[in-house]
Parts: sequence; C-alpha cells; structure tokens
Amino acid sequence: MTDCNAPPQLWLAEPHNLTSFILSLIALHLPNWKYIHLRSTFKPAVLAEDQPMDPLIRGEVDKYIEILYRRGDTHSFGLVTHCIVDGECGQNYLPTFPEKNYGLCHHINYHRQCIFSNLFILNNNTKCTCQAPSYAKIIHTFLILLISLELFFIFITSLRLTRQHCHTFCLNDSLLRLFSLLSLLSSIIFLIIILVQYNSNRLLEPLEFFDSMRQHYSRIQIYTFTKDLDLIIQQIENSLDIHIGASYVCILIVLVLIILSLFTSVTVEMKISSTSSSLTINDEEEKRPNLILIQPTPAERFVPSEQIRFVRQTKV
Repeated sequence: MTDCNAPPQLWLAEPHNLTSFILSLIALHLPNWKYIHLRSTFKPAVLAEDQPMDPLIRGEVDKYIEILYRRGDTHSFGLVTHCIVDGECGQNYLPTFPEKNYGLCHHINYHRQCIFSNLFILNNNTKCTCQAPSYAKIIHTFLILLISLELFFIFITSLRLTRQHCHTFCLNDSLLRLFSLLSLLSSIIFLIIILVQYNSNRLLEPLEFFDSMRQHYSRIQIYTFTKDLDLIIQQIENSLDIHIGASYVCILIVLVLIILSLFTSVTVEMKISSTSSSLTINDEEEKRPNLILIQPTPAERFVPSEQIRFVRQTKV
C-alpha cells in the first residue's frame, strides 16, 4: 500500500487552475474587451488655410460622426459583439469586399448595416460581405485552445493529488510534471498571442472605414485624398478614448495565475513513501540489537593416570 503526501504548494495550485478556467470562460463570452468613444470636442481640422480639405473627404467625415461614431457615444467591443452602451447591440462585423467592388460596397450605411442589421448576407457569391475582424477570430481560436489546456492541466493536477489511491495504475510523477510544464508553457504562449493581437488592433474598428479609403486612393494614386485621409485618421485616433474591458482584465489575471501555477505545481516533486509492515534488510540490521556472542571455550580434558602409557624407549 502506498501513501502520497502532497506538498501544500500543489494543493494551492488547484484553486488557481479553477479560477483561471472560470475567468477564461468569462472573457470568452463577455462582450466588453474594450470601450471606445469619440470625444465631443472632436472637430476635423484642415491641412492649411491655403489648402483646404477636399469636400468629398470632409463629407465622409461628417457622415462618419453623424451615423457611425457619434460624439459622446461609448462603444463596447467583444469578440463577436459590438454594442453602444445604453443602446443597441449588434455584431462585431466589418464590410469585406474585393477592390473592384469598392464603389459599391464602401459607404457609411453599409458599414453600419454590417454591425447593427440582421439582414446582411454572408454569402461568398455576393459582391459585399460582412465578416468579423481577423484579430477577433485569432483571439477566439486561441482562447478556445487555452480553455482546453486549462482543463487538461486541472486533470493532471488532480491526478497528481490522488496518486495515493492508484494501487494498480500509477503514472510516474516526473511524466505528469512534464505534461504540466508543456500545458502551462503553451497556455502562456497563447495568452501572449491574445494580448499582442488585442493591443495591435485596439483601433481597428473605428478607423477601418477611413483606412480602407486611404488604401483605395493610394492604389489608384490619388495622393491628395491619401494625404487628407492620413490627417483625418491621425485626428480621429487622437480624439478616441480607449478603456480596457472586463474580458481583457480577466485575461491579465489568467496570465498571472498560470505563472503562479507554473511555480507552485511543476517545481514540486511528489514523494511516495512505503508504509507496509515489511522492513528492508538495512532497516533490520539497523534495528537489530548489537549482541556480544561469547562462545564457550572447550572444556579441559582430564585423563586418569592409569590410562597413561609411556612409549618404551630402547637404549642403544
């Protein structure tokens, strides 16, 4: 019969694992990775007094502020959800179309329809489609993988804690520690990818409309419009207030908990001690009393005198 005394560090890893698993599920389903709103003081400026902004670009800016991102409105973004706080909610979708359909598909109303309308068509045969941003798909995929690894790590930790009950089948603790190490390191890598993707695309949704315009006019070499759009994008970016949401905070906490689990579980080695009644030879020798063995000397043999015979010597 075996007995496994789990160190207290390993017992502490179990609540860390459960907490990180729950927080990952919350981050996956909450629609608030970030909050963005355009300041009410935003006003597009001209390049110079002798070089005013083109009326076409200025008209797009006015429609952008009136329809898509009204001043003072706070927009909440999730991986699949886009909401206006205290207002309507929709999908975190953006218009997607080939360059040849730019004139047909790129306008404010269609941009808003992709977000807040349930009537848009997601058919590859249509000229204009609505799809989730690529970074949101990447984060969603790696978050699913992270949750799977957390479940696997919970199973491994539970197996290590209950090894004293596995009389017939008991995996080597070194092998379990290796599995834990691989799962935790993979989880940390996934979390880093998620954080990098989020921070690299914080302004994607509010700037996508003008950024696609800039790319279009740059390809067709209308550099006056491109220069105006560079200025507009910079002004909007400076006028946006961005706040992290609860989902992002959950991911940061999960990263801290997984790092703690790395030190509290993987670095701990489980010791299994024998409690059977049989003793080893060395233990028996140590516990055997040191006895002084006194062997009796052979008793002296007395021979009667009448039995003594002398050898006769012949004198020459």
